[in-house]
Amino acid sequence: MRTSDSDEVPFFNSISIVGLGLIGGSLAKALRLKGFLGELNGFDPDPQTLVQARQSGLFSTVAAAPSKIGADLENAGNATSELIVIAVPLGKVREAMVSALPLIGSGTVVMDVGSVKGTVHETAVDILTGTGAIFVGGHPMAGSEKGGFNAGSPILFENAYFFLTPDMHFEGLVRGVQPVDLLKQMILKLGALPVITEPKAHDALTARLSHLPHLTASILVEVFAASLPTDQLKFAGGGFRDTTRIAMGDPALWRDIFVHNRSEVISSIDTLVDGLMRFRKNLQDVEDQAIVDTLGEAQRLRSGLITIRPSEEVSLYPLRLELEDRPGILAEVTKLLADHQLDIKDLALDHSRENQRGAFTLSFASNADRLTAASLLKASGIGIGVVDTD
Repeated sequence: MRTSDSDEVPFFNSISIVGLGLIGGSLAKALRLKGFLGELNGFDPDPQTLVQARQSGLFSTVAAAPSKIGADLENAGNATSELIVIAVPLGKVREAMVSALPLIGSGTVVMDVGSVKGTVHETAVDILTGTGAIFVGGHPMAGSEKGGFNAGSPILFENAYFFLTPDMHFEGLVRGVQPVDLLKQMILKLGALPVITEPKAHDALTARLSHLPHLTASILVEVFAASLPTDQLKFAGGGFRDTTRIAMGDPALWRDIFVHNRSEVISSIDTLVDGLMRFRKNLQDVEDQAIVDTLGEAQRLRSGLITIRPSEEVSLYPLRLELEDRPGILAEVTKLLADHQLDIKDLALDHSRENQRGAFTLSFASNADRLTAASLLKASGIGIGVVDTD
């Protein structure tokens, strides 16, 4: 598997994925879709997941853990992997790294895909130091409220940001190339957008862009339920639905995220509470100008996102799509809808969509148009995944 530049070195010849849920499964599917022909090993302790992985035909070997096939790999002359991807929940990272030790040789690159980096890097230093492995933290900003191998999509990562956080405790080259450069090439091949940063900077960013919003969404639902009968949620409009949709994420998964990034999340909570209390006082004292100033500054900052990425702010009826990144795919979509006299009011490309599937959002003037478009695209056979919104 090579990049388009024939002078560049090949990607990793052998890859092992420990954890075959949504992210691990999507990675395996994406690698094969993009032409990876090397050895691909998959590991997961769940028996049903193993059956699904074997049935997919994507893997060279599939087992509950590396130790279960270590002898087979060694006999085949492939006892180690050039890249090991730890794709498990944060609470399982330590266990997964330990289980992957039989696959590690000198120069093996180990990458995780968790949404918190600080504690994972600490774990990597503790377990991988002295093994010959080179650890690089990873975090694709893509996902879904659904999980499991079968929920994985080969185009989940396309046009999504993919963070890489190198660790100064690990040094080494792979065939004379920096591991981060190889990972960047692979990520670009998957259609994602690599972003290099430090673990602490990553965790500060995701606490405010992802973790605090998820917590806030959960609290908003709690506030409603504490004040009104829950059957009145049926009256919720687009604002409440869009704001709280991310609260549908797996509670156990999010518990791990909050605990592992607790210092940054607590700092974010403190800032939010200060802002709410300041607004509460201004409201209580009827400080009209202070209220307008607060709302106006938020409007100004948020409008910058609209300029960069027009989206649901002006979209009454959005429809999210997964599109393979290839020439002509958007033309096929728009032609199909135009042939049926469906007017697209807005089109947005979302690079950062953790816990939310679909890179593109098409918006329509009516729900009837949205439903018609969804039906047409599902039946089109042109490689489009339709992610329905409520």
